[in-house]
Amino acid sequence: MYLVANIDSEICGKTKCTLCTQYCPEANTIQYDKIRNTAFVSVDRCKGCMQCVWVCDTLAKHHAIKMVMIDQLPKEQLRTALDMHYESSNLLKDSKINLPHAELVGK
Repeated sequence: MYLVANIDSEICGKTKCTLCTQYCPEANTIQYDKIRNTAFVSVDRCKGCMQCVWVCDTLAKHHAIKMVMIDQLPKEQLRTALDMHYESSNLLKDSKINLPHAELVGK
């Protein structure tokens, strides 16, 4: 067993700072869900470095992230990189980009 980051969604949702997503050294490990207004962790990518805890406690002063043993996480928080990819692809909306100076290519 090993330690992983566990984000308190209630505290995180009130602050909406997203610093942990920016400072995590492992790409795509912590992401922010704009609909739920909280960060979430891909437990299969988390290396347990505690950088997010330091950022949340020291820089942001929110104390929303704790390190817990992976087998102690509630089942609803056991997100993996695959789950995160699914969620992010379903959260993206098609949008038209207004670039009046651009030409259509391949038409």
